[in-house]
Amino acid sequence: MMAPMPRLDASRVLAWRELQTVTAELERLIDGDLRAEWDLPLGWFDVLAALARLGGRARPVELAAALRLQRSSLSRRLDRLQEEGWVARRDTVRPDDLRSIDVVLTGRGRRLWRETSIAYRRAVQRHFAGVLSDDDVHGLLETLERIAPSG
Repeated sequence: MMAPMPRLDASRVLAWRELQTVTAELERLIDGDLRAEWDLPLGWFDVLAALARLGGRARPVELAAALRLQRSSLSRRLDRLQEEGWVARRDTVRPDDLRSIDVVLTGRGRRLWRETSIAYRRAVQRHFAGVLSDDDVHGLLETLERIAPSG
């Protein structure tokens, strides 16, 4: 039998608000570091990094799922990344969808991702990871998985 859901008390509302606020602040700080060093917004880096994790090629729906973004938000980012020459959209023939498009990380995009990954990792270390113990990280990952399962 499942345990009853805890009631929404002031501490849970505070925890939610703090999660929103802290996440937004960390994203702003990391974005600022990437823009200062590379003039690259965090949202664009996230797309390049997700494509790299997916082997350099993915369908937009797969990419949106990996980023937990709505397709419309991703589409705007892809338009800008394509204008810069960092990604390309390629028609592919798939048995399940003959109108399918893949997003491909270009050579320029792969190089940019590799070079900016250093600045990204440094920013994540400075603003987030550097203050967490291994136990903190483990507990945070467990909590996030309960809140929003990844798979």
